[in-house]
Amino acid sequence: MRLLRKCTCSYTIDESKEICDKCGERFHSAYPPKFSPYDKYADYRRKMKELAKQRGSF
Repeated sequence: MRLLRKCTCSYTIDESKEICDKCGERFHSAYPPKFSPYDKYADYRRKMKELAKQRGSF
């Protein structure tokens, strides 16, 4: 099964391409991440995101 991937200017299903020819950015998944209300790691992710903001790396 092929997955749709996108950059800022285009979409592709070609898995051999990592970087867009037009804009030079990397392709990433065009679909949103899955969400679960029972996510047991959500607190850890929020804490790590807050630490990254404080350190200036986010």
